[in-house]
Amino acid sequence: MKSLTRQVREEAQRGLIVQILVDWRLEWMPFGELRLQFLRRTGYPVSDEELQFHLNYLSRAGYVETKQLRAARAGLEMTAVRATPKAVDLVDGRIAEDPGVAR
Repeated sequence: MKSLTRQVREEAQRGLIVQILVDWRLEWMPFGELRLQFLRRTGYPVSDEELQFHLNYLSRAGYVETKQLRAARAGLEMTAVRATPKAVDLVDGRIAEDPGVAR
């Protein structure tokens, strides 16, 4: 079982991720940019695995969308993420608070 401190920290991290993406105006944001914005706002880094865990949670809750972008000729692949209208409603207080996402 997770400690209360860890649980509260993860809820706050998810809330910040939603806020960052809403501030991005529902536009697609590269995964790396999200990681950088998180670092700028908190002062500490989050691992790719931890960030992906939060995005999976938020995606299943309907707050974010992700997609894979590929440049086949260059052999590049990138994940992009954006907030959904439901995320905007959560941030603006138009829907009930989510116990897994701190506002």
